[in-house]
Amino acid sequence: MEIDDRTLALPGTSLSYHVSRPSAPGTPVVLLHPWFGCRQFWTSTMEHLADRPCYAVDLYSPAGGDWTAVAGPTGLAGAVRAMLDAEGLERVDVVGNSVGGIVSQVLASSVPDRVRRLVLVGTGANTRGALPGFAAAVDRWIAAVQNGDTASRAAVEDTVGLLFTGRPDAATWETYVQAVLRTDPAYLAAVLGAARELDLVPRLADITAPTLVVRGTEDQARGAEHSAVLASGIPDARSVEMPGAGHSPMVDHPAEFAELVAAHLGDRAPAGAR
Repeated sequence: MEIDDRTLALPGTSLSYHVSRPSAPGTPVVLLHPWFGCRQFWTSTMEHLADRPCYAVDLYSPAGGDWTAVAGPTGLAGAVRAMLDAEGLERVDVVGNSVGGIVSQVLASSVPDRVRRLVLVGTGANTRGALPGFAAAVDRWIAAVQNGDTASRAAVEDTVGLLFTGRPDAATWETYVQAVLRTDPAYLAAVLGAARELDLVPRLADITAPTLVVRGTEDQARGAEHSAVLASGIPDARSVEMPGAGHSPMVDHPAEFAELVAAHLGDRAPAGAR
């Protein structure tokens, strides 16, 4: 799979993203990673969707400049929209995980005519009711940053490890951890804080894209009620649970997850949808 690395200038900062060259033309897919994850979470998904261009956005990249106007789901959705404009993408499919899923909801409700199909993974319309273990780990991380402490590798590893079941090979694990460690922790904390203050329930009805809501049964961050709110609030939505998968099933169940996504982005209904 050939990948182009691209960067878009934004006021005071920039947005980086990675574009796959498709084997055949197809609707472009925008992939938005979770917080404490990274754009490399989507590697296997991009390989599976080889018949269409995929845009794996690095949501951490604005941290390299003046990120104050971008640090939140609304600002990041605006940055993604600017990328669509710069790339000449009139209509896309969007797949978002966790905070990436919140950004996806903002985008799909703000410019519904530009999102053809939507996949929301391990996310919700707000962060209320996040499962206690994950919420406590994030609280400890934010508190350390606000106290001026440098996020330790151990703290980052603890949080990254909660995103999926099991641990990938050493090289892949290091890629995931380093993506977080090299990002300004104040930026990471600011985006999380903004996400916690946002309630998208009133905006779900504005999402017109057929939507697949995916949750792993072993998700340590989001409960089934988060998926239920999305599935009932978005006019054309269905939900599916992936047995044994965690918060980021593209990592721990890559083949099964990619099949679900490919089926939804096409015309076939995913097996097990309800």
